[in-house]
Amino acid sequence: MRIVLIGAGSVSFGLSTLGDLMTVGFEALRGSTIVLHDLVEKYLHLTSGVLKLAMDQAAEEGEEPPFKVESTTDPREALQGANYVVMSIEHGNRMETWTQDYYVPRKYGSKQIYGENGGPGGAFHTWRQVPPMLDICHLMEDVCPDAWMLNYSNPVPRVTWAMSKATKIKTVGLCHGITAGLTSINSILGVPNQEFDWLSAGLNHFYWFIKANAKHDLKLRAMGPHPEKEIAAGDDVLPDIRERGITWAEMEERPLIAELLRTYGYLTYPEQSHPGEYIPWADAYCPSVKYDFKGFAHGGDEKKANLDKTLAGKMDNYWWVHFSNERAIPIIDEITHNTGAREIAVNIPNHGAISNLPDECVVEVPAIVDAQGIHGESIGAMPRGIAQLLQHEVAVQALVVEAALTGDYDTGVQAIMQDDTVPSVAMARAIMDEMLRLQGDLLPQFMQKQ
Repeated sequence: MRIVLIGAGSVSFGLSTLGDLMTVGFEALRGSTIVLHDLVEKYLHLTSGVLKLAMDQAAEEGEEPPFKVESTTDPREALQGANYVVMSIEHGNRMETWTQDYYVPRKYGSKQIYGENGGPGGAFHTWRQVPPMLDICHLMEDVCPDAWMLNYSNPVPRVTWAMSKATKIKTVGLCHGITAGLTSINSILGVPNQEFDWLSAGLNHFYWFIKANAKHDLKLRAMGPHPEKEIAAGDDVLPDIRERGITWAEMEERPLIAELLRTYGYLTYPEQSHPGEYIPWADAYCPSVKYDFKGFAHGGDEKKANLDKTLAGKMDNYWWVHFSNERAIPIIDEITHNTGAREIAVNIPNHGAISNLPDECVVEVPAIVDAQGIHGESIGAMPRGIAQLLQHEVAVQALVVEAALTGDYDTGVQAIMQDDTVPSVAMARAIMDEMLRLQGDLLPQFMQKQ
């Protein structure tokens, strides 16, 4: 079996995928060929170096290493005959472009927050990512048409939608955000989330816990004004999540999450940055939410320095070997071995899973995974108020995806205007024009139409 990592030089998803291979994938995928691909040779050298060193250290004397390792800067060579492709790319200088995604729209008056996956910033992020990702998909159609693409690259629902629409490649978008949501339930109820039958569904970074029932008798802890409470097996704890969650969110200084619970009655992703990207009035609750650009860059530089030290023999090689809770490697195991396992959150075309969202949009839902593929569970209709929020974001995403694929300037302006943080055509055009000046070399689909 041939597993290809595109963007393997990434010290976040690239390195974490290698850690997953060495832990949960070590026995299940033993004997596979792991192909590392990155366009930046110096970063590729670091990750391939520590993985090859781990292979030497993991092999018993006289035995073959658990995985064969290859590395190349040539994408066609990497993809030849692949069974699975794990995507974790960022087109351009991530911190430089994201800083522009955030500050340029706000300079012209947009009230977007964060600027990674939603708002005008999320549109430009999508438009940068789609061309190189489609290049990879078209190569796959040529040299490994039956392979699965497992994508970590943001904006997950938008790029997954573009790949599904423009190519024949089997693809799924993955995100670890659900684990943070489950951690919030633990904090709100004082009981591990494993004690409940729960269900979440919606869009990536904008999913909602719409079911939670106790598996057996249990006791909720006291919190603030809420006393201990006995819960019987089968009881619906959504009212408790709603009531206690508002208190918890206010204690944690997450006013946007508190307001969403108060107004819509359901818990969404616990950090304000992600759902706030899709809510035009989020700025009134958390106007200062932005990414820590300098902090992230420093953390990446520190990891690269540690990789250098490892290859020089100055650090133990196993500091990066741990399970990351990401899902690409477990899903590869589940497809390969036809396990029928349930994944709690995958991003796939809707095809009726959420009945009051369009079929073609990409939703985040649970799924069963087996040798035939990834099968989204039927959720039914989302609650009416939440469905309205989701439908509006889907309308934005549809225009963003169309502009990503066509490079049509007017469609791009329409996509920015569809986002309610941009209240005028003049503002949308000003944002569009400046971003094309700043990032034109990363937006070939638009520049070819100029």
